[in-house]
Amino acid sequence: MIWEMWQYLTTPTKFTEAKTMGYLKEAIAMAARAKRCQPQWNAHYEHCQQAILQAANRAVQKRKVLILGAGSLNDIPLTELCASFQQVILVDLVFLDSARKLALKYPNLSLVEHDVTESLEWLSSGRDMVQQPQAWLDDPQIDLVVSLNLVTQIPLIPVKWLMSDYGLNEEDADIVGKQLIVAHLNYLKQFSGEVCLIADRNSREFNVAGDVVDEFDPWWDIEPPRAQTTWDWEIIPLGEASNETWQKNTVGVSFL
Repeated sequence: MIWEMWQYLTTPTKFTEAKTMGYLKEAIAMAARAKRCQPQWNAHYEHCQQAILQAANRAVQKRKVLILGAGSLNDIPLTELCASFQQVILVDLVFLDSARKLALKYPNLSLVEHDVTESLEWLSSGRDMVQQPQAWLDDPQIDLVVSLNLVTQIPLIPVKWLMSDYGLNEEDADIVGKQLIVAHLNYLKQFSGEVCLIADRNSREFNVAGDVVDEFDPWWDIEPPRAQTTWDWEIIPLGEASNETWQKNTVGVSFL
């Protein structure tokens, strides 16, 4: 707990929303969970790395690769990408110290703090408005874009924020969540290079006996692109959040 508080106090953030809306707190909590659940999470990381390498092999040229939702960097094959591409651009709203230190090992790698929704300034002030992201669309040297475990996570904090701090009703909150997902998909489709989408496809909660007790649609009823490859990720093992239930997500890879 002391270490988590220290990270919160010492981690620099470019955007005020990173702290006020809870993104930094969530990043620290996820890093702590990743350590506790290392055996279950490592398999997921390996699948993500393999998918990214497959996407890299599909790229016609290898000038710049843009990875959105880079986070901890654990699920990115950094050495291979930096050897293949002239420039590796890793994007997220928050980067913890562990990611910053790891990135220093690669001279052609850059960490960019950026609001991938380009809407947080509005949403944080209570305006339920979503705009279409534009960053990097004017760069013709982007030969590969990867959206990494990001699209289904995008609505979670903004919608919770609008409901708890501004009293947005469930119906309007649902509309905002859908708009954020659709805006991200439309953004990805505008890139001229290869585009790889790695994202949850479904989320199921099980009891101790292995029976499904609940199921969630991480896509908010939006039809996801067809997945070419899928795997299961035991994201919340038994005993992590409860001694009675555990959660498994199915993750899919699509090429847009």
